[in-house]
Amino acid sequence: MEIRPIIGMRNADYEFIVNPIVDIGFGKHGEADFAPAARVARKLKDDLFVGLEYYADFGEIGAFSPLAEQQHTLFAVTDFKLGEFDVNFGVGYGLTPASDRLVVKTIIGYAFPVPGAKGTERASANGAINPLAHLVRTQHAVLD
Repeated sequence: MEIRPIIGMRNADYEFIVNPIVDIGFGKHGEADFAPAARVARKLKDDLFVGLEYYADFGEIGAFSPLAEQQHTLFAVTDFKLGEFDVNFGVGYGLTPASDRLVVKTIIGYAFPVPGAKGTERASANGAINPLAHLVRTQHAVLD
């Protein structure tokens, strides 16, 4: 299970988003891990952003892992539209020994139209999503 608050600020040119994520495992060996993410991006033109995203996994809350065992990854990212789809593409570099050295990520989103909604603009789900949280222990899908 995941608790993923989204705290952000956005204006016409920039966005800053923080996700203080808590991952909670089930079962006998379940634990609550702190796996925060953050994003800062600049809008270059309609439907085109570039920015940096940071993903981490500190380990169990109350007993964080030593720094060398934590995952910290910094991504250069771009967000753009491809027809009706929102695409987030990034290349990341692991900052600690426990992190993967090089990571490529892609998130493809689609905002379903809402019948009867006013206006034709569809919301885009551009937020920091941590693709590295618990790679070995759990697998989960994130739907925006």
